[in-house]
Amino acid sequence: MSVRLPRGRLLAKLLVAMLVPAILALALFGAAAHEVARRVLEQELGRRLATAATSVAMLILPEQLSAIAGGDELSNTYANLRHRVEQARERLAVRRVLLVARDLTVRADSESALPLGAQAHELGADAPEIEKAGAGQATASPLFVGRDGLPYKRGYARVGETGFAVVEASAQYLDALAAFRRWLLLGGIVSLGMIAVLATWLSRRMTGPLERLASAAERIGHGDLAGAVVVETRDEIGYLASRLDEMRAALRARDERMQMMLAGIAHEVRNPLGGLELYAGLLREGLAGEPERLGEIARIEREIGYLKNVVTDFLDFARRPPLALETFPVAALLDEIAEIARPATGGPALSVECQPRLVARADRAQLRRALLNLAKNAVAAAGASGRVVLAARAEPNAQDRIAWEIRDSGPGVPDEIRDKIFTPFFTTRERGTGLGLAFVAEIARDHGSAVSVDRASEGGARFRFTTAANAESN
Repeated sequence: MSVRLPRGRLLAKLLVAMLVPAILALALFGAAAHEVARRVLEQELGRRLATAATSVAMLILPEQLSAIAGGDELSNTYANLRHRVEQARERLAVRRVLLVARDLTVRADSESALPLGAQAHELGADAPEIEKAGAGQATASPLFVGRDGLPYKRGYARVGETGFAVVEASAQYLDALAAFRRWLLLGGIVSLGMIAVLATWLSRRMTGPLERLASAAERIGHGDLAGAVVVETRDEIGYLASRLDEMRAALRARDERMQMMLAGIAHEVRNPLGGLELYAGLLREGLAGEPERLGEIARIEREIGYLKNVVTDFLDFARRPPLALETFPVAALLDEIAEIARPATGGPALSVECQPRLVARADRAQLRRALLNLAKNAVAAAGASGRVVLAARAEPNAQDRIAWEIRDSGPGVPDEIRDKIFTPFFTTRERGTGLGLAFVAEIARDHGSAVSVDRASEGGARFRFTTAANAESN
């Protein structure tokens, strides 16, 4: 079965390996930067409000707070305190300035939200901060949300021993923080885009040579040892490419030596066989008057013919040419093979199953040889009363491939030898070279497939492999 070379998987893994840590790092950095900025801005606002509260407290005499109480709204003291807190609010550019007694009753309010002597219950949530202010340490409250839904913060400072100055301002820094957050997000997106471009470029620099190296290994695996493996880089990938090219060169040299050896052996054997065949013919002529001896001569000639076939198989195995692709109708080839493989008398029923207008693109001569070899084996296995089917159809899962099948009703191939029958020189016959099915396997592999054998629907063996279909084939 042909294995499709995976593409893009390593690139995707490299991109994920580069982008996921970058995204996590940028997200953590953005969150940390935002949190640090928020804390710094909040602390700065708290210090500013505490300082502002201190400056207000310095403008107020403690005696003024202790001298005023509820019902003194028309007194000069109250008017003076109101005037001072309003001036302080304008000068400090804050939302509100409030003067309260120790018991948190109002003495002056720039907003006039609370009347003189009213209890400022809203300050009760800041009890820890008020306690610190009472001890002489100006401080600020945590953020809180006002009635208008906006965030605010208060600063507290002690006014003698009689009360507190309270300064309240909106947390406008949150607007700046939101803008900072938007800039962080925009910067993160831009950085991720740059990282993605750089990661893609680096990944392609790595995966491109690896994919071409994998294609070269696949080509070598299919027996194409002519083209050199190009070394594109000087890193580990380049080292692997150079070692692969050395392996290719060694395999090619070994194949050339084997072909020379087989050709030499075949040549040395063929010459004596020619002489033996000549002498057998002369001997037949010399013994024409002794009919009882002619059977011995026929046996000699049969053995010489068998040896000539063995030599021819060896030569073909050693000198098998590269593929010469062409387009041709499938039905015509199957009819031709069926005509040749069909015995003149006493053979099994032989039929052809082929989709109409199916056109193949393959080496017709080598494909003919592979199919003919399988057909003859099927005819021999099926016997006189059996059945043999030569079939071809478009591959269901790959419309650009044609599936070739030879099925018979014979005994089938035993499970224990299915993995061995395509090995060169392996045979179960008493007289056989063991190269026939090895030829079939080589031819199928050259066409980008692998021949398989299993149980046929007719009960015997089913041999199957695929080749490419022509682009115009239906």
